[in-house]
Amino acid sequence: MSHLHVRTTARRITGALVLAVAAAVTIPHAAQAAEAETQSVETVNGADATVTYWLEHREGWFWYRDPTPAKPRTPIAPAQRPKDLTDFEAMQQRLEVLKRVAVMNPTDANLLAYMRYQRLVMDKSQVFADRWQRLVWREPELDYGLTGRPTNAMAINVFDDHQRDRDAVTVRNLAATHGLIFVFRSDCPFCHRFAPILKRFEQDFGMTVLAVSLDGGILPEYRDARADNGIAARLNTTTVPALYLTAPSRREIRPVGFGLMSGSDLLERIAALARDKPEASVSLTGAPQ
Repeated sequence: MSHLHVRTTARRITGALVLAVAAAVTIPHAAQAAEAETQSVETVNGADATVTYWLEHREGWFWYRDPTPAKPRTPIAPAQRPKDLTDFEAMQQRLEVLKRVAVMNPTDANLLAYMRYQRLVMDKSQVFADRWQRLVWREPELDYGLTGRPTNAMAINVFDDHQRDRDAVTVRNLAATHGLIFVFRSDCPFCHRFAPILKRFEQDFGMTVLAVSLDGGILPEYRDARADNGIAARLNTTTVPALYLTAPSRREIRPVGFGLMSGSDLLERIAALARDKPEASVSLTGAPQ
């Protein structure tokens, strides 16, 4: 081995040793510096914590912090009532007070005060009614007499004639499938008076009438009346004359009316039954339907 190679190797080893020694010296110093810095921070933090504690607790054990006050809400003003409504209620109250005073102490002065104020109220009511009527004349859709049953005499006659014609058509059509049961007693004066009316109705509208006698007697208009065979009991007939509308195909019976009735009454009632859906009827076999 040459001297040059030995020297080179020695230099390398020496350099490595120098670096190792330098590192060994530097690391403890760095560690000591870091430890000193940490202790310094802990000391500062500890001091801050101690100061904060004493600052917080100087308020005392029973100290209370008021909450942050809420923003005041703007009050909503109540809706102002119309003056007319206030005046109306005042008028009603005054009228009631005057009436009670007059009832409890009916002197001439109290009675006159109530009567005069009542007249004032009635005058206001009359003005209201007049204005109402004028508006009805001007606005036909508000006139019930034009959409329902009329209110004046001439229109009532026209309306009734039209209604009667319509009911007559209904009853004549009904006669093809329905009939009437007439329950009577031969000693009943109302039955004697009703029999001619019913006979005329039968002839005018072609509706068959089955007459049933409770006592076995007859009436001049219904000499072929049948004796009661229990149908009156099934119908719970306690008043005569009694008239029932029957539908033999459906085996049901509905009452038309009891007592003395006019021809127009019969027409109106039977037509109404024809238009209405049966709600309660009696079966021809005796069982309610």
